Formats: sequence, C-alpha cells, structure tokens
Amino acid sequence: MCPDNNDQELLTIRANTIFVLTDSCRILHRNNPDHAAGPRFYLARCTSGNVTRIGHDVGDSAAQAIENLVAGEPVFRHSDIAPVHLDDYHRILAAEAPVERRNMGLTWTFPDCLDYEHPATLVRSDTSAGDRLIARLTERGMPEAVAASGFVDVGEFWEPWCVALHGEEIASIALTVGLKPASAEVGVTTVPEFRGRGFAAVATAGWASLPAHSGRVLFYSTDETNVSSQRVTQRLGLRFIGANLTIT
Repeated sequence: MCPDNNDQELLTIRANTIFVLTDSCRILHRNNPDHAAGPRFYLARCTSGNVTRIGHDVGDSAAQAIENLVAGEPVFRHSDIAPVHLDDYHRILAAEAPVERRNMGLTWTFPDCLDYEHPATLVRSDTSAGDRLIARLTERGMPEAVAASGFVDVGEFWEPWCVALHGEEIASIALTVGLKPASAEVGVTTVPEFRGRGFAAVATAGWASLPAHSGRVLFYSTDETNVSSQRVTQRLGLRFIGANLTIT
C-alpha cells in the first residue's frame, strides 16, 4: 500500500488526496462527497522536507508572503511539532479575514499487510451485508448514538467504508474522506461507549483491506491532541510520516 517514496513525496500525495486543487495548485475545497471548504493554509512537514498548499481565496500578496516564510521553515523534528513561523502565518491570514481555527495534526501510512484480531463483526460497502445494513438504517433511521456522532443519514457513509459491529450495534465507522486513483485517506468515528476497546482499530484494518484500496497509498491522520485516535495507529503498527498545520 505504500510505494518506495520518501516522506515528503508521500505528504505531497496526501495533500493531493484530501484536497481538490485549482490549476495553480491552490486549495479549492476538500476532496470528499460534501465538498466541504478547505483550509486557507495547509503545511505538512517531515524530516525530508515540507509541503504547502494555499487556499484559492487567499490574496496573491498574502500567498507570496506565506510562501516566502515556508521557504525558510525548518524540516520537521519530532520534538517540535509547531512550525517556527506559526504566528506569522496566522498574522498574515488574519490581516485578510478573521482566522476561525488553526489545528495541528499528525499523519501515518499503512503497511502492505495489515491484520488486527478482534471479535467485532465487520460489514463492508459493496457487499450484500453492507446493502442490508444501509437498508436497515434507511428504514429505521440512524441509531441515536451514531447520529450524535455526526451521522444524520446513510449518505454520510462515504464509500468505500467498513463498519465494526458489537452484536447489531454500530460501534465504529471507517469511511473514505479522500479518494484518488492511487491513494485514499480514512476517517474513523467510534460511538463513545465503544471507545478504547479496539473497535476503531478493527474498522480501520477492515477499511484498509477493502478490494477497492488494492494498490493504493493509504493515509490516516488525526489531531495531535487526540490520544485515543493515535492509539489506533499503535495497535495497527502504522508508520508515522509527519505533522501538518491547517489554518481556516
């Protein structure tokens, strides 16, 4: 699932997976079914270099000032997640429009072979079991705990997906938040009562093993403060490749 690329090349692939870009490589929107707005600035850093993408709505002078700062941004060191010029990026963007959010994240890639033992039942998209699950949810409505986790209807099960069940209850959902012909990124949501019990890991492993992902480079990313999500990467033995900053 992970070709012989260095980490900077992998971070470039990842940026092109999660964003739809203009011809000039500006971020147009996120590469998911709801075309959510992308950040105004994205910077990914690893030990071999940096990758940056700037929103299409950022003015040319601000974009140039940011690019000048990125050119002097040191490569990533594991002891220093925050970019050196973090406050300067914030200041430049805030001069154009209020900054709504800035977020630090971490990114991993999947190994070629991934297996995780767990008693959960896995249901995958594009299978008869997956069709039955979607039909049941359509008929009966989304379970309260799943809806509270942000899933209003089955249209938010972005394909391809894998669901981990505890009995007949949905425990964790691993869906595709970015998809290109040669790459994909997973997004994982676990119902609160099932967290810390391996359901997210087994759903993620099931997602990675989907036939649709054969030959693709696969990515997993989470906030630097989300310890439970990072525990999934430890359970599965994913390979850490770098840190990223988004400013919206």
